Amino acid sequence: MWRAHMVDDHYGRERELIGSDIDEKKRKRKLSNRESARRSRLKKQKLMEDIIIEISTLERRIKENIERCKVARRRLDSLESENVALRSEKTWLLSYVSDLENMIATTSLTLTHSGGDDENVNVEIAAGDCRRRPMHEYSCGSLQTLASFET
Repeated sequence: MWRAHMVDDHYGRERELIGSDIDEKKRKRKLSNRESARRSRLKKQKLMEDIIIEISTLERRIKENIERCKVARRRLDSLESENVALRSEKTWLLSYVSDLENMIATTSLTLTHSGGDDENVNVEIAAGDCRRRPMHEYSCGSLQTLASFET
């Protein structure tokens, strides 16, 4: 295995390399290439494992965020519904208060006092039903002079 080869060096001179030197260089280069390829494969495998872990983490976070979004959406829907009901009640209460103010303005109270322990009090009241009712049942037309009371 001691073969001699003629090799041109970079100055154009031929020189003789012994076969064992060539074989040793090839062996070292192959070994170096194998080691480099092994490191490259390990690096690639580590990178893939890291990416898989990151994907799993991101998928888990996405599921958590989707759940939080659903909860927030249900809460928003509930609050919007409550807001609509409160606005409706506010409108009804404003109308109710306005009707009560109109009633008070049109109420005429006459108090007469006749001597002695006997008191005659005549009260004429313009009133509607003062209990809370749904707005569709409440109208200004329901306000009428109700009664005259004597005590």
